[in-house]
Amino acid sequence: MAPRFLNASYSLLSYAARRSSGISAAAPLPPAISIELTSICNLHCPECVTGAGLLSRGNGFLDYTLAGKIADELGGFVLSAWLSFQGEPMLHPDFFRITDLFARMNPVIATNGHYLDRERCIGLADSPLKKIIISYDGVSSATYGIYRRGGDHELVSEGIRRLAATIRERHSGLRIVLQFLLHRGNEHEVRAAAAFAGSVGAGFRTKSMQVLDPARAGEWVSPDDLRARYVRGDDGGWQPAGSPGRGCLRMWTSAVITSDGEVVPCCFDKHAVHPMGNLNSQSFAEIWRSRRYRDFRAAVMRSREAVDICRDCPQGRRLLFRR
Repeated sequence: MAPRFLNASYSLLSYAARRSSGISAAAPLPPAISIELTSICNLHCPECVTGAGLLSRGNGFLDYTLAGKIADELGGFVLSAWLSFQGEPMLHPDFFRITDLFARMNPVIATNGHYLDRERCIGLADSPLKKIIISYDGVSSATYGIYRRGGDHELVSEGIRRLAATIRERHSGLRIVLQFLLHRGNEHEVRAAAAFAGSVGAGFRTKSMQVLDPARAGEWVSPDDLRARYVRGDDGGWQPAGSPGRGCLRMWTSAVITSDGEVVPCCFDKHAVHPMGNLNSQSFAEIWRSRRYRDFRAAVMRSREAVDICRDCPQGRRLLFRR
């Protein structure tokens, strides 16, 4: 078995041993990683901390040299590298050079699709990226603009068509997936959006919506309870749907690196309030195996309710749907 698959297997076994019998062993390096190329975005989506202007840490771009350091250290362990977090990754001036660094790690990006001109489409088709997830929340400009504020629906639609054509032209293995963020204002266009995806040979999925303040969930979430991250409480107000009371597989199998080099536990730590260490001065292995990280994993294993970033997390619930 290849070392990366062995590492992934050990990660799963390490978590299972800790959860089932309390055996505490050093967690192997994670088989999955998220790397924020930039925390800057061109849109102003109202329920996104970046789009709403609420991100409390600095905005910037991941340094190319630091990206190389990450790739060198983790290349033999990581099975999947997600090259985005809070910002728009294609804004990075070294975007294509950085994707090349992570060629061994099955890189994936999520983008709002506003940078799909001919030159970039050729670059994407020829890149080592395995998948590109493009936000596409409606088939009309009016519906799309409800959430993707500042976006250009026509530009995105044409860019998707152009990318699909370029992939066919260059016999690329890059896979396109259109992601439809489901909310009350766009649920009537789900079928039409799926049909558009099919017309260009793209995959399609809907995603349940997260809001910055659960009290406002009623303004956005779909009335379909199966596709909502929030439920009505006894007082009639909205609250996050329940999730497992203890433990989280992600603490053993993945981590997030912000554009300024901070290693944080997961994607729910958007403001990096739980920095485990910084890669500008430490190796990833030192951070991953540090006392601070071990103590954090132990806290999550004892009680998710006691950890602030875990309380609103829907871990264990289905978030993505084919339609």
